[in-house]
Amino acid sequence: MNKLLQFSFLLALGAITLFSSCEKEDLNVTEDVEFYVNSSVFDIEERGNCGRFGCYSFVFPISIQFPDSSVVEVEDYENLRTTIRDWKEANPDVENRPHLAFPLEVMDEEGTIISVESRADLRKLRIECRREFFKERRDKRGKHLGGDCFRPVFPLNIALPDGNTITATDRRDLQQKTRRWKANNPNAEERPALAFPIQVEYRDGTIVDVASREDLKALREDCAEDSDG
Repeated sequence: MNKLLQFSFLLALGAITLFSSCEKEDLNVTEDVEFYVNSSVFDIEERGNCGRFGCYSFVFPISIQFPDSSVVEVEDYENLRTTIRDWKEANPDVENRPHLAFPLEVMDEEGTIISVESRADLRKLRIECRREFFKERRDKRGKHLGGDCFRPVFPLNIALPDGNTITATDRRDLQQKTRRWKANNPNAEERPALAFPIQVEYRDGTIVDVASREDLKALREDCAEDSDG
């Protein structure tokens, strides 16, 4: 009887040890996936000079290319993170990270929309973003349009360099119309930009009217101060 109890105890102990090992392994896998997601998003923002630490913001949707050459379009930051997480979970042994696929559009702090056709265009943008300007953004988070602090409310009016104004009903429409204008005006030095007034929506659902570029800059400054606090 004692031997039976001893055997049962050892069997239970082994099961507990195996269960604990599996739990630790699952935890490590989850941590690896989240590290991959966070690192990938940071790389994508850094290469695009966008996001919290950049001079520009992405005009979604954007496309990303994975190490297996698959290209996926994402609608926003949440979708970006989910897409990268799903891919990593399906490809746990791959360490290389996804990168931006071209073309794409970015927006500067004044609402100017910039088409980026290639890595060469991306390098030019990095040159345009002066070192002092970039350093300031590294110290002030949440200042990019459509970031963690607030996002533009559609429809948006877009002022074209020729004096005309077009209306974008959503992000995809904004992207398509910007690309169409770029294709028809490949040598234009000026770029489409937001036509004020606009509205922005904060994360809590609050809608704020923005009358000018100066007001937009002021809102970003407020976001930066709130993030730092």
